[in-house]
Amino acid sequence: MHVQLKLVLAAPPAAVSDALARPDVMVAVTRPAVVYRSQEPAGFPARWGSSPSRVSARILGLLPLGVTHVDLRWYEVKVPPVTSEAGSGVAHVQEDTGRGVSGMFARLRIRHRMAVSPAPRSAGLVGGTLLRDRLEFDAGPLTPLLWPGLWLTWQWRGYRMRRLAPTWPSPRA
Repeated sequence: MHVQLKLVLAAPPAAVSDALARPDVMVAVTRPAVVYRSQEPAGFPARWGSSPSRVSARILGLLPLGVTHVDLRWYEVKVPPVTSEAGSGVAHVQEDTGRGVSGMFARLRIRHRMAVSPAPRSAGLVGGTLLRDRLEFDAGPLTPLLWPGLWLTWQWRGYRMRRLAPTWPSPRA
């Protein structure tokens, strides 16, 4: 099963891509619905790296979900152009294929992808970003029972991303 969002954010694509690479943004867009904590001795890094990072989560800060690994990779895919200019655009994709270590996370198999590209002209937001955020998950017989909670969490993430995106700074060149 899956949950997904397709959002137009009031921030340039570079700012959104940069924000998605920061653990503090992951924490901010889910809080207080899901509260994440680093399980690494040094805490969260300033930016996600290529090494897996252990993270715990609690629903509303109370109900433990267990520990999982955030294991990211980044790549680009071609997308249709968003303006009348010739050529195709590129979407920057961040993919997490981390595995659960304990608790409910240990029962879940996930594939979480977030694709960032310029917002289409029809969105009416010049310089904005189209974000596609999709979580595919499988927990065996528990899968249909988990879908409503994950759907609600994804709606909250979307709301928080729309609110926070205008505050995300563009990365320095």
